[in-house]
Amino acid sequence: FQREEIFQQVCKSLSVAVSGIDVSKDERELLVSYESDQVYTFPIFGGKDHPTMEDIDGGMEDSDKLVSELAAYGGHLNRLTFLKMAKYAGPNDEYICTGSDSGHAWIYEKKSSTVVGFMKADNSTCNGIQPHPSLPYFITYGIDSTAKLWRATTPVDKDVDDSDMGRFNYSKSVKYEKSIICDQWGKALKGNGVHLFDDTQHQWGGKFPFFPDETNEDDNDDPDHFLGVFLRSRLSREAPFIGNDMTSLNRVLAKNYFTSARAADEDNVDRGDKPVKSMSGMKRRVNLIKLRHQADRLGLAFDSAVPWMFKFKEHLLRQSLNSEDDVGSDESGAGNGSMVSYGCLVDLIPDNPSDWIPFDGLLANLPVPGGMSFNVKYERYCLESSEDRSVAPVYRACCPIESESVEDNGAGDKDGNAQSVKWMAIQSNEKAIEYPNIEYPKYPCAGYDSSQAWDILYQTVVLLKEAGNKALKASLPFLAARRYDKAINYCSLAYLEYPVGTVDFLAEHQFVIYENGGYECRWNDLIKTLVMIRLNLAMCFLKEEINDTKGARTQANLSLKELKPFATEKGVVLTGKKLAKKRADEPSKTYTESKALQAKAYFRLGSSQILLKEYDDAVKSFDLCVGSTKEAGKTVDAAVMRKINEAKRRRKEKKERQRKKFKFMFSSNEEEEDGSKCTAEAGSG
Repeated sequence: FQREEIFQQVCKSLSVAVSGIDVSKDERELLVSYESDQVYTFPIFGGKDHPTMEDIDGGMEDSDKLVSELAAYGGHLNRLTFLKMAKYAGPNDEYICTGSDSGHAWIYEKKSSTVVGFMKADNSTCNGIQPHPSLPYFITYGIDSTAKLWRATTPVDKDVDDSDMGRFNYSKSVKYEKSIICDQWGKALKGNGVHLFDDTQHQWGGKFPFFPDETNEDDNDDPDHFLGVFLRSRLSREAPFIGNDMTSLNRVLAKNYFTSARAADEDNVDRGDKPVKSMSGMKRRVNLIKLRHQADRLGLAFDSAVPWMFKFKEHLLRQSLNSEDDVGSDESGAGNGSMVSYGCLVDLIPDNPSDWIPFDGLLANLPVPGGMSFNVKYERYCLESSEDRSVAPVYRACCPIESESVEDNGAGDKDGNAQSVKWMAIQSNEKAIEYPNIEYPKYPCAGYDSSQAWDILYQTVVLLKEAGNKALKASLPFLAARRYDKAINYCSLAYLEYPVGTVDFLAEHQFVIYENGGYECRWNDLIKTLVMIRLNLAMCFLKEEINDTKGARTQANLSLKELKPFATEKGVVLTGKKLAKKRADEPSKTYTESKALQAKAYFRLGSSQILLKEYDDAVKSFDLCVGSTKEAGKTVDAAVMRKINEAKRRRKEKKERQRKKFKFMFSSNEEEEDGSKCTAEAGSG
């Protein structure tokens, strides 16, 4: 095919809106960007089997010459403008680049479909990137009045350590930002609920999972978003940020995914055009990109076939363990690192539950297809074209392979959901790793064990809690807070109501939560661990480095709420949607343990109220702390009494200041009145 012929053939299709097109240097692949969708690559076949112009003009819905995509790339949105180009980049087309509605330029790695470059290139919308054919230069352009020239380079600051270990060490001190679930808990889902049907043809079908951590406060859909974004960019007085914005990648991905999910919600069918055509494909790509970003940030080995299964890089692990041997062993145990150094097992846990649990067969009864989205229908084509570049395209693998697995898995659908990705044993970011074919089941797994899944979730939460404790003891409050926050996000899977998809062990618990008004009414290790995590996080918030006293108060209040069914009456647990019912014959241990935790929660609450200058409330909280401690059969700690005395002293000082202030105010008024009387008497005299 000539480039002009390819362009005409793609644009002849009436079912799509093409916003950009490019052909690879070897003319074996076609790159197409679609409006209100993502970017896809297509094979270019020669010989008699390629579709003719007559096929395309006559419609190809029933034609056996219909060419489906090789792979999909995306995470960006393409709605606000209609000319967002997509281009190959690199000496051998190793990268795919495009613009986006957010004003960012996205550079995808072709072999893994993950993001390796993310630049804020325009104050409103970036329409595209034009790469240099051989040098590491790019030009970006968009809505604002300037084009930008970029050069790919290593860090120019000599003090910046951009090695894997350097990135890991930097991550320990990055400022902590609260997640929406940690900050708002159940309120985050009110008005933001999303209910999707799976849009693939897989027989597992059913409801689409949408976990709490996928909720976002902003879904990009302002009423004037088609015009407002341009006006804001033109009228804003603030200088726009232009530069490398990789630290914001996860935030933008989460926002884009939430926007797409809200638009595709079955309850919001009138929201207009959908940002993407396939939510299952969007989820798969977004989760893959976020996991790659986490691996790069922590210096972990990554594989796009099973991206949620991180691995330590052997040379870095040896380096970390040797450095620990030089300073002595750590109490956390041999082989686990120090919980704050490279080699800590907690770093292998994905940051977001939605990036792992729906894809893992141990946790989901029928896992969602994950990893690199590649159409195995063209496996032979890619193998031959990648091995021998001397063969002309016209003689190359003209016929896609046909196999039983392809037919069963429905390969060639919109997102290439077939999972046999042998040739895509993608090399990791350290070295090539061979993985066997991955065949996902089409029916519920006969060996699925809900109790095992619960145990995995609980052990994950405990590991995060212990790692947070280690970081806190090492005077790393930001790192500790991030780990506690991460643990709370995993706990939210058990205690919030949301579409769980095929994660059956969570679905079984949804009914219990619903019947009890969102409360857990069964005293178990997970709920106890959640309360302790909240109290530890409140402690982090009270540290000078973070200084989030309102956040500490929120965590303490949430802990008290979760303890309410168990700490109200001895031998009784409150149940029902309004906790109006009572379940008797509860072991006395439940009451004493919950009361002990309640005392700690009141202590954290009172400590935050002192800093917020709510002294009356602080005195009440500490008095309740003393009462709960005694009911738990324990001795009141001296620190509690000191806090009570401090709260009472500050309350007294506050009242004294207020008394003096009122006295001064009234005395000033009396002096003014006396002065007026004297003036009046003098005038009358």
